[in-house]
Amino acid sequence: MRGQDIKGKALKVWKSKYYYQLAKEGSLNKSHFGIKVLEKLAENSSCILDLGCGEGTRLSIIAKGKKGVGVDISRTAIGLARRTYSNLTFKRANLENLPFEDDSFDLVYCAFVLEHLTNPEKVIREAIRVTRKGGYLVFAAPNYGAPNRASPVFKGSRVSKFFKGLLGDLVYPFSNSFSLLWNEVQPMENPKEHESDYDTSIEPYIGTLIPFSKSFGLSVKVWSVCWEEEKKDVKIQQRLFRFLAEKGIFPFTLWGPHLVLVLQK
Repeated sequence: MRGQDIKGKALKVWKSKYYYQLAKEGSLNKSHFGIKVLEKLAENSSCILDLGCGEGTRLSIIAKGKKGVGVDISRTAIGLARRTYSNLTFKRANLENLPFEDDSFDLVYCAFVLEHLTNPEKVIREAIRVTRKGGYLVFAAPNYGAPNRASPVFKGSRVSKFFKGLLGDLVYPFSNSFSLLWNEVQPMENPKEHESDYDTSIEPYIGTLIPFSKSFGLSVKVWSVCWEEEKKDVKIQQRLFRFLAEKGIFPFTLWGPHLVLVLQK
């Protein structure tokens, strides 16, 4: 959970210290595959950038004595981060217009932030711009855009989404499209109580993120949809999709609960 850009502003929920308390608890969980990948890459990175750093805990874990820089649109988040982790650098800025020179960082990552953006294509381009030649970019997010999934604030027909998404998976590889085509949803600005990802504004999907990234000449080093993160009490169709994915059958290999993508520039 990270406060990022929704139509050029921060949502009200991103002004809440309680929100960032929950975010910190999530950041302290290092068991996720994406976080393990980040820690490994950080070992050989001297300058690290966290896009959507929130209150800074994840960056403090990843950087571990390296030069770490975090960017977030929320004043509350940046204030908390600066007070808590004075050894790191934090800047308040819009991820669509990063205040850094080209080729500035060895490792740039965006962890559970893509789902809170309104223009992820522009943010990804900025992330590529500030990454050094030979450096790495890492994206991790809920895989809400998969045909078999939806964000907590999705209000359309799940059946329609499923068949439209399945058709898209079959057609997209032959379409020569270099757009993400991610579904937009309406975040809940003032929920009675905060639940994870009520502030979702877009539904990321690895099925289009991989070819979109390749269109910039980036090399895909690792990708995963983290089927191991699937909840145990899912419906029978989800268990079937996972079984088919484990057999290597396309497109079910793309339908896991989270996406992790490691790219090299």
